[in-house]
Amino acid sequence: MSLFDRHQEDTDEEENNVNEQEQTDNEDIAFIAKLKSSRTLASILKTIHFADDAIFCALPTGIKIIVEDKQCVQGNAFIDTRVFDSYELMRQVRFRFHLETVLNCLNIFGIPLDPVTHEPLPTNVAVQIHYRENQTHPLQLYLEEEGVITECLIKVLDDTDTIDFDFQTENVVTKVVFKASGFKEALSEIDLKADCIELFITQDVPHFRLIANGCGGSTSVDINQDSPVMDTFLCTEPVHNRKLSLRIDAAGILCAQFLIYTEKDKPSLVEYFFGPDEELNEHEENTQSSDVVLIED
Repeated sequence: MSLFDRHQEDTDEEENNVNEQEQTDNEDIAFIAKLKSSRTLASILKTIHFADDAIFCALPTGIKIIVEDKQCVQGNAFIDTRVFDSYELMRQVRFRFHLETVLNCLNIFGIPLDPVTHEPLPTNVAVQIHYRENQTHPLQLYLEEEGVITECLIKVLDDTDTIDFDFQTENVVTKVVFKASGFKEALSEIDLKADCIELFITQDVPHFRLIANGCGGSTSVDINQDSPVMDTFLCTEPVHNRKLSLRIDAAGILCAQFLIYTEKDKPSLVEYFFGPDEELNEHEENTQSSDVVLIED
């Protein structure tokens, strides 16, 4: 049994030497989650680290992290209970925290790199997450590497309302399925640092087009229906919007969803919502819902 595994037992022994209030605090624990690899959690959280403030939700089905920026973009990362080695939820909780602080804690032992390829090397840093349902208590992270345990206490902030984009899945008229590796290569042909990215999906050639518009001009990439990158193409109505997304509803709200597989081959969902460009939408009255999906090879 590792020192990390014995942590709760050591805590119980210490509680015998302190007052009853400490025992009461222990009863206030809302949830405990354990992962043998902290990198799994860090990798998922990094996908939505475009803003610092985040909302933490502990649910019966897993943990959901919500990040928003300027009331127009929302990123959601859902980590299923099956991803964790242990997940105990006594009460659902929701609070706000600083995402960058958590990421720094998860990488507190550093990320070793291969001297030749400079790729991250496998690590054996376990993480245990505690939260007590009490505003005076911080979010607790315990990280262990080779018997060395580090405790991180992260201040929680008052919860704030998040945007309800009310994405409608009815009347989806366009569906496109890509091979992820091929689609990534196609994206490398356009300027992803452009001010905006336009997405066209039509019944006619080129079927799928991305246009990046920036200060230096425009770049585009076309993917035809018979391209080896495209697995499935269905389009009954043309779609045009100014942000790249995997799904577009009639109101112009864009939703992007990606499945991230952990070391245990368990999927976690990362989801992005984008508000529409109002100026463009005034000229785009025929926009319909669409569904674009990325799959692995």
